[in-house]
Amino acid sequence: MKSSNRFLLGFGIILVVLIAITTTLVLLNRDNVSMLPENTPEGTVQRFLLAVQEQDFQKAYSYLRIEEKGIKLTYDDWLQSVSPRFQTASVLWKATLGKTTVSGDTATVEVLIDIFQPGGPFENPVRTQIENYQLKLVNNQWFITTHPWLYWFY
Repeated sequence: MKSSNRFLLGFGIILVVLIAITTTLVLLNRDNVSMLPENTPEGTVQRFLLAVQEQDFQKAYSYLRIEEKGIKLTYDDWLQSVSPRFQTASVLWKATLGKTTVSGDTATVEVLIDIFQPGGPFENPVRTQIENYQLKLVNNQWFITTHPWLYWFY
């Protein structure tokens, strides 16, 4: 075997091993989540994202209170806006809660989304996006009031 072929074979094996390690670490990290109190903005966003990750749409919707033109967005309308993407999604992602700002009965929770998409040998397999979730306190419970489009799935 030529030395250039050995080099390419070795490089390919190393690349596959790195991708496998990254994927394994992402999957193993999901189980080590300590739950935050449910009656906090961070706990609400955390539970919403976990429900999305588990594809429990009914539970995810229960953390939303989105109004469009003064009318609350229905479960069916929200599900229609997100479910086709989930059914075809094969993207691995991880959410990390960032800074939280509370002002009276409103709050903003910053969320860093790490999306894992292996690319070419010289591409970064992790893309990070920052999402800001707006919440409102209603009857001692926090609800997400901004439409989470979850666009990292496509």
